[in-house]
Amino acid sequence: MKLNTESSLPLYLQLKQNIKDGIQNGQYLPGSKLPNESDLCEIYGISRITVRRAISELADEGFLERKQGKGTFVKRSKMARELINVNGFTDFSKQLGKNPSKKTIVCEEAKADKEIAESLQIPAGSPVLKLCRVMYIDQEPFLIDLAHYSLERFPNLLERIHEHSSSYQVLENIYNIDIKNSTSKKVITAIQANHEDSEHLDCEIGETLFNIYKTVYDKDQVPIHTSNFKVPASLVAFTITT
Repeated sequence: MKLNTESSLPLYLQLKQNIKDGIQNGQYLPGSKLPNESDLCEIYGISRITVRRAISELADEGFLERKQGKGTFVKRSKMARELINVNGFTDFSKQLGKNPSKKTIVCEEAKADKEIAESLQIPAGSPVLKLCRVMYIDQEPFLIDLAHYSLERFPNLLERIHEHSSSYQVLENIYNIDIKNSTSKKVITAIQANHEDSEHLDCEIGETLFNIYKTVYDKDQVPIHTSNFKVPASLVAFTITT
């Protein structure tokens, strides 16, 4: 895979094109790690300076991203998300033709604090299900979701939440909640990723995240649940239809 030293095209431009071709033909998948500088030097028979220039320009052009202490990765493209859409994560992923998966961090009964109680319209201290999960798209971390459900409205939800891949399926199939006709209120802010966020989302500490606090209501405007999720701003572009 040596580059053409007799070509009038500079070696760093040849390397840039090879890497771009690798991204387009699937050799380097979105989110995958590129070989390190030493390996690229050996693979292409070029100097470290040449490699660094090519990588730097590809990063500037949005094809690659550097993660301190981890290496250089193929940048994942942003996914648009309709702000008024209240469909669950599973439906959202499948609509994009992606493969969703989840990892549960916390699934336990807790007492509603003042903020959660106000959002769910229940007394403070009422029992709630606290459910925190990392959501993946095509095996890559996409967002952290911290949700709360009233256990007085949804008794035994703690035991039943594991029976389906989608929490909304549980609400629809067991508790007869009409999710399709639900509405939601969202508050969106920008925050910086802390150490825990960076571990779960495989992002840099201090990276900008969208922090979305959402309350979902049934057709009678009774709260179904609250959800606070964090997603790297580099991965999603929100759209609003008016």
